[in-house]
Amino acid sequence: MRHIKLKKISLMVFISTFSAYAFAGSGQTTFQYEHNWKSMDRIHADTLKLIHKTDDNWQFEFKFGVTEGGGNKRDTLYDDMYGGSGGVVIQKAFNLPNGFGSLIPALELGFGKDLTLYQPGLKYSYKFNSDWSSSLRYRYEWKKISQSERYKTAKIAGNRIKYLASSNTGRHRLDWALNYSGLKRLNLAYTFNYYIGDFTNDSYKVVNNKLVKNKYKAYNNKKTDYEQEFKITYNYSKLFRPYFSISDVSKNKTTDTRQAKFKVGFNYNFGQSNSAAPNFAYKTFFKYMHNYGLNSHYHSDNFGLHLDFANKGYLGIGISTYNQMKNKMFFENLVSSHYQMYGGYHFYLADNWVLTPNMEVRFYSGGGYKAKNKENIPHYQLGDVSDSQRPGMRYAPALKLTWLATDDLSLYGQYRFEYRKVSRSKREDSVQGYVNNRSRNRFDIGANYALSTDWNIGYRFAYFRANYVLQNDKKHDYQQEIDINWQATKDWQINFAAEDVAKKVHSDARETKLGLGLSYLF
Repeated sequence: MRHIKLKKISLMVFISTFSAYAFAGSGQTTFQYEHNWKSMDRIHADTLKLIHKTDDNWQFEFKFGVTEGGGNKRDTLYDDMYGGSGGVVIQKAFNLPNGFGSLIPALELGFGKDLTLYQPGLKYSYKFNSDWSSSLRYRYEWKKISQSERYKTAKIAGNRIKYLASSNTGRHRLDWALNYSGLKRLNLAYTFNYYIGDFTNDSYKVVNNKLVKNKYKAYNNKKTDYEQEFKITYNYSKLFRPYFSISDVSKNKTTDTRQAKFKVGFNYNFGQSNSAAPNFAYKTFFKYMHNYGLNSHYHSDNFGLHLDFANKGYLGIGISTYNQMKNKMFFENLVSSHYQMYGGYHFYLADNWVLTPNMEVRFYSGGGYKAKNKENIPHYQLGDVSDSQRPGMRYAPALKLTWLATDDLSLYGQYRFEYRKVSRSKREDSVQGYVNNRSRNRFDIGANYALSTDWNIGYRFAYFRANYVLQNDKKHDYQQEIDINWQATKDWQINFAAEDVAKKVHSDARETKLGLGLSYLF
């Protein structure tokens, strides 16, 4: 009976994410949390990462940053939080013959509220002996400014002129590191970073009623900058490693003022994936979904890592981006919308019943908010029309109850409370007026059915009740979604989705959003 129960759970409870659960993955996944603070800016920030390393030396890193203190409020810890930048890093280590170290090519793709970042690089690592090692790394960082930030208009010599106000930038980064691991539980590391950059296209500013070309400045009115970092890692166990670092960094672009940057954090390694030990058995998946609104004509993307802990629970990190221009796909004017962490734990109430308390936290960067200037693209917003994309965050605890009706069919209901906190400095503007913190109740019911060993289908209906207007000048709304999943191979799954959502706050118009995605089991 226990064997049948686990079969049902693996097939049905997690069918909305990955039905490939039954297949074995490989490698190790690590969660990293880091808090940092600068001594003179006095602004707190956090970085969260999920890192998966495969047995054949591939590494996939998904990360995002969170800033505290909206409007640069100093010494604010874990309050008024909003999303910063996020992205993914892919790299592979190639071991050189005769112990001559390793070469690690890498590529980072990053997103902010007003830019896209491309950063290829190459790292050489060498181990002198069991205690000492060193590395040298080169990266080229190209930042492309989004459409909403590029242009401004000004009245010059009696004429209204539109001009390019922000440039793309290119920066060379050279890092050298020295590491020592000869102490019993401590690892020591020193890193020196050197930067040199410039604009890759011309932009201008208005000075004395004239257009003057902008000059690139990195530090002290020069095109170069540097950083130094000393880091101590405490090897508490094979799984848990806290660390502390202090860095010497520049304060601004126009003076030679330096400041200290403090970091404290930890790495938690979930152990070897697909381990025989039940406490460590888990699978790691890459998730990707591309979405398109049939009426709004906006494209968006969602991607991240998802961990499934052998029917005991799940954990994931996600990055959501969208294209600021209608009918434009992929990397043309992509910016971040929000980042999210989510997780849940399964309690087995009986053979056919599973109770899953879960939590999702979103951090909005403001990328889906609006253009700062009327001469740029017009006011836009992607996502739920009733949910402001202003910088801030959303807390969403939930409780889900699943009934495993048969081996092929499961039904579920879920209640979620969503509290949306908007950054204080962004609660009011001339376009949307004042937006306060807000909350809504969400009720979901749904079903999942396995059509065959390779195909399954799911349906979800969601009802919202809020303390603010959601759709058609009312404080309630609904959504419907159909998901079809095809297990193409033992590792790859193809996902299709169609969602019925509200289109406008002040009318009863609806919109269909289509989704096409995939999941990959490492």
